[in-house]
Amino acid sequence: MLLAIDAGNTSTALGVFQGEDLVAHFRIHTDRMRMESEYRVLLKNLFALQDLPPPQAALISSVVPPVERELKAAIRALFGLEALVVGPEHTGLEILIDNPKEAGADRLVNAVGALAYESPTGRYVVVDFGTATTFDLVEAPGRYLGGAITIGPQTAADALAARTAKLPRIDLEAPPRAVGRNTLDALRSGLVFGYAALVEGMVRRFREEAGEALVIATGGFATTLRPLCPSFHVVDEDLTLKGLLRIHKALG
Repeated sequence: MLLAIDAGNTSTALGVFQGEDLVAHFRIHTDRMRMESEYRVLLKNLFALQDLPPPQAALISSVVPPVERELKAAIRALFGLEALVVGPEHTGLEILIDNPKEAGADRLVNAVGALAYESPTGRYVVVDFGTATTFDLVEAPGRYLGGAITIGPQTAADALAARTAKLPRIDLEAPPRAVGRNTLDALRSGLVFGYAALVEGMVRRFREEAGEALVIATGGFATTLRPLCPSFHVVDEDLTLKGLLRIHKALG
């Protein structure tokens, strides 16, 4: 049993693997103020809820240092395990950017997860929708070549609502048409159709620079955009957790 945790800026995904099978999956709000004892109670209750035995190993991918520190302490206290916080040195990737230490753990773990898929060209573009939207170029057998970062769709929607007097918060769902006939549909058009155009444009640029690639989308918004983004070959919302599993297996 492996406990795999992906701590992002907005949400934290927790997966429990039994062998290759993801037998439990939880998502919680990322709270930088949550303490070790709170994580211990939360983990204990989640495992009890699914009637899961204690894990035998734990891996953490994190872009939020205070969260990873408290999570490690909670896992140690509850399960008697020393969780591994994944860094570039654990991925087995050749990281071909100016400063490999700058590469986010989530992006590298996604790259490892992508390599489980078969690409006819040996190249992959990974699109991850989170607080930020990231685009990463990966090449088999294990080369991370870099990527691009922009604002995430929900972050953009929240910023619009916070910085304007009359624009409301909305659910990110595709409207019936691009030309909105009311404010809500106009916002949905700009954010959903606009993001689809952004994604398709970025994928096209990656392909122009690097050649054809298998495009894998992950993150909650990937499912919403799938009908609008013909470039997507695969949508895998558990890509990061699966990448952690592959790293765990490679480390033995």
